[in-house]
Amino acid sequence: MDFVVKKAELLRELQYAQGGVERKTTVPILSNLLLETTANTVVVTATDLDVTVQCTCPAKVKVAGALAVSARKLFDIVRFLPEADIHFKSDGQNWIQVTCDRSRFKIASLPKDNFPEVPSVDTKTIALPAQPLHYMSASCIFAITQEESRYTLNGALMILKPGSITLVATDGHRLVFVSRKVEIAGLEEEKKVLIPKKALIELSKLTAEDVSSIEFGSTENHLFFRVGKRLLVSRLLTGQFPNYDMVIPQENDKQVVLNTREFTDALKRVSIMADEESHAVRLSVTENQLDIHSNGAEVGEAKETLPAIYKGESVGIGFNAQYLLDFLSGLDSEEIELDLRDEETQGLLKPKPKGDYLHQYVLMPMKL
Repeated sequence: MDFVVKKAELLRELQYAQGGVERKTTVPILSNLLLETTANTVVVTATDLDVTVQCTCPAKVKVAGALAVSARKLFDIVRFLPEADIHFKSDGQNWIQVTCDRSRFKIASLPKDNFPEVPSVDTKTIALPAQPLHYMSASCIFAITQEESRYTLNGALMILKPGSITLVATDGHRLVFVSRKVEIAGLEEEKKVLIPKKALIELSKLTAEDVSSIEFGSTENHLFFRVGKRLLVSRLLTGQFPNYDMVIPQENDKQVVLNTREFTDALKRVSIMADEESHAVRLSVTENQLDIHSNGAEVGEAKETLPAIYKGESVGIGFNAQYLLDFLSGLDSEEIELDLRDEETQGLLKPKPKGDYLHQYVLMPMKL
């Protein structure tokens, strides 16, 4: 293998490929990147067996070949090199030389045969709008459970219809539902797939750049997302996702409108004195006013009063402050609507105005 690439172009692709590298593994090859050359490109592949990312970089190839090198070492070397062409040359054994300006490196390598095979995209694909998918995936990630034992909650449910895209995520304590009307050419019937959390994170990165659409396809075991020369392949989660329609409250008749920034900042202050395990705060709503109160048994208490748009009977409810902040911190809307019924019914938060999206956040109450 012998090729030359520009530092900036290779670094950009290596940054993207890092998301697919397995960092805690007993299989050494999974901490490596596979480098493969064609006539005028180098293909970079990373995988943890569940999620695979692949990207390409323009290159002047003198001798074609393929080998695997440490992902961490290669990334660190390239990012600290000067802005100049980088020359890669293998010795045909177990080493590859990296030369750039006055820098010289010699990196251990492994043969391509040791690297897992990438599932092939041999299925029909459809084009999905990239920017709505980016907003929706970024809005759902935080609500996916961290508990590996809750298998079907380890990802988000994507529902594709000829006229809309919906993503739903839950960890059993809160639920995010975000949907947008959009025409999807080539989709004739509803399609539901479970996207693992790591794949959703990589999908958010893949759609973050200024691109209009993303190719999507699926097989019995895998999901495929492609933007230009970048490919994301994910293992498909199987199982029955919870019936989210039963969780979203329909009879919360007390609508409270708050300034998003004021509400967020007040929660951050009051939660300082909340119990460190439960993060519990109490919201008390009266006419045109919201009181936020926390009480840590051994540290003290805090209270803050905010103006609110509300007319109706008083109501109080307890929530996990961190769960509220997870949702509020990702919003760009000036106002938030909090729909309540009583202290035992889950709360419903929605950005105002809703814009192009139906964006709902369901939060289970806490007994205080």
